[in-house]
Amino acid sequence: MRAKVLKLDKKLFDGKATKVVIPAIDGEMCILQNHISIITPLKKGHIKIFKPDSERPTIIETDQGFCSFSDNKAVLILNN
Repeated sequence: MRAKVLKLDKKLFDGKATKVVIPAIDGEMCILQNHISIITPLKKGHIKIFKPDSERPTIIETDQGFCSFSDNKAVLILNN
Protein backbone atom coordinates (compact mmCIF):
# COMPACT_ATOMS: atom_id res chain seq x y z
CA MET A 1 0.00 0.00 0.00
CA ARG A 2 1.00 3.64 -0.30
CA ALA A 3 1.17 6.11 2.60
CA LYS A 4 1.43 9.89 2.59
CA VAL A 5 1.83 12.12 5.63
CA LEU A 6 1.30 15.81 4.92
CA LYS A 7 1.39 19.11 6.76
CA LEU A 8 0.08 22.31 5.24
CA ASP A 9 3.58 23.43 4.31
CA LYS A 10 5.43 20.16 3.58
CA LYS A 11 5.35 16.44 2.88
CA LEU A 12 6.67 14.33 5.77
CA PHE A 13 6.41 10.90 4.13
CA ASP A 14 5.41 9.50 0.75
CA GLY A 15 6.14 5.88 -0.02
CA LYS A 16 5.27 2.20 0.26
CA ALA A 17 4.21 0.73 3.59
CA THR A 18 3.29 -2.71 4.88
CA LYS A 19 1.30 -1.22 7.76
CA VAL A 20 0.53 2.12 9.36
CA VAL A 21 -0.28 2.47 13.06
CA ILE A 22 -2.13 5.67 13.97
CA PRO A 23 -3.30 7.36 17.19
CA ALA A 24 -7.01 7.42 16.28
CA ILE A 25 -9.42 9.30 18.53
CA ASP A 26 -10.79 5.99 19.95
CA GLY A 27 -7.35 4.40 20.42
CA GLU A 28 -4.44 3.06 18.44
CA MET A 29 -5.41 1.61 15.04
CA CYS A 30 -3.39 -0.57 12.69
CA ILE A 31 -4.06 -0.23 8.97
CA LEU A 32 -2.96 -3.07 6.70
CA GLN A 33 -3.29 -3.56 2.96
CA ASN A 34 -6.92 -4.13 1.85
CA HIS A 35 -8.30 -2.56 5.06
CA ILE A 36 -11.84 -1.24 4.75
CA SER A 37 -12.15 2.42 3.77
CA ILE A 38 -12.05 4.79 6.74
CA ILE A 39 -11.78 8.44 7.68
CA THR A 40 -10.83 9.10 11.29
CA PRO A 41 -9.56 12.03 13.34
CA LEU A 42 -6.18 11.68 15.01
CA LYS A 43 -5.21 12.64 18.55
CA LYS A 44 -1.82 13.46 20.03
CA GLY A 45 0.58 10.57 19.62
CA HIS A 46 2.90 8.82 17.20
CA ILE A 47 2.26 7.60 13.68
CA LYS A 48 4.30 4.48 12.91
CA ILE A 49 4.90 3.62 9.26
CA PHE A 50 6.39 0.20 8.56
CA LYS A 51 8.20 0.12 5.21
CA PRO A 52 8.79 -3.13 3.27
CA ASP A 53 12.58 -2.75 3.34
CA SER A 54 13.07 -1.79 7.00
CA GLU A 55 12.67 -3.51 10.36
CA ARG A 56 12.20 -0.22 12.22
CA PRO A 57 9.20 2.01 11.62
CA THR A 58 9.34 5.62 10.57
CA ILE A 59 7.84 7.53 13.51
CA ILE A 60 6.10 10.89 13.10
CA GLU A 61 4.73 12.81 16.08
CA THR A 62 1.35 14.48 15.80
CA ASP A 63 -0.93 16.65 17.92
CA GLN A 64 -4.04 16.38 15.72
CA GLY A 65 -5.09 15.60 12.20
CA PHE A 66 -7.07 13.19 10.02
CA CYS A 67 -6.42 9.87 8.35
CA SER A 68 -8.16 8.68 5.21
CA PHE A 69 -7.69 5.17 3.83
CA SER A 70 -9.17 3.78 0.63
CA ASP A 71 -7.99 1.77 -2.37
CA ASN A 72 -4.79 0.84 -0.47
CA LYS A 73 -3.80 4.51 -0.06
CA ALA A 74 -3.39 6.08 3.38
CA VAL A 75 -3.34 9.88 3.48
CA LEU A 76 -2.67 11.56 6.83
CA ILE A 77 -3.05 15.33 7.13
CA LEU A 78 -1.55 16.83 10.28
CA ASN A 79 -2.43 20.15 11.92
CA ASN A 80 0.89 20.63 13.72
